[in-house]
Amino acid sequence: MAPMMAAGFGTSFALTGSTATAMSAAPDTYSGTASALFNTTPQVGSATGVALGGSLLAGAADFTTGLRTSMAIGAAAYLVAAALALFCIPQKAPRHVAD
Repeated sequence: MAPMMAAGFGTSFALTGSTATAMSAAPDTYSGTASALFNTTPQVGSATGVALGGSLLAGAADFTTGLRTSMAIGAAAYLVAAALALFCIPQKAPRHVAD
């Protein structure tokens, strides 16, 4: 239960920054589309994760093995998401100092 609470706690902090980053990266003309995509994507991911986790749990030889497999895949998905987030952060242009 503690790892699940920690994941939920960390997600709440990441949500504000990811929302600001996604919305600032989208052009003004696509702000509605960006907002819709940003809000829909986690719902699709959650539904897929629940379905996959349930399938792994049901198909495992015992409950503990299924739970560990599901949690390991979930942790790997978080790491992939973190790597993608780091890759997608726009780089700031270097400042030019006027002489």
